Amino acid sequence: MSALSHSRTAVLASWIVVLALGAVCQIALKYAGLETGPFDFTSRAFLAAASSVWLWIAVVCYVGEFIAWMVILRDASLSSAFPTGAIVLVVLLVASRFLFDEPVGWLKLIGSAMIVCGVLLLGPDHPAATPAPESPLASGRDRS
Repeated sequence: MSALSHSRTAVLASWIVVLALGAVCQIALKYAGLETGPFDFTSRAFLAAASSVWLWIAVVCYVGEFIAWMVILRDASLSSAFPTGAIVLVVLLVASRFLFDEPVGWLKLIGSAMIVCGVLLLGPDHPAATPAPESPLASGRDRS
């Protein structure tokens, strides 16, 4: 497997991980909120939140999502990568309908279609068009 092919595979896998963990994180936070009830900033509320398994699932998802973002951002421009992450909003719309029986009206469907269209219009990064800046850490030179 060539280095370019391996890099593309890593980035694609990272995107799948980012989208999946982002969705699972938000779903887990919703379950944690439902489980613990209203949050009033008392020690009892903090203890109830900290004792929720759903909250800890969300924390683990955030850490995993962070690691996957580091892989993506190593090779992608922030201006392309960050908007692509909005796809998780569409995933959450569908998940909230099936998991929480939340209503999905025409405006939400149109908004979701606009998000997908916007991401597609931004297009992928072209390596020749966006060279990565040289990192002083990677070069081993001291710039001071």
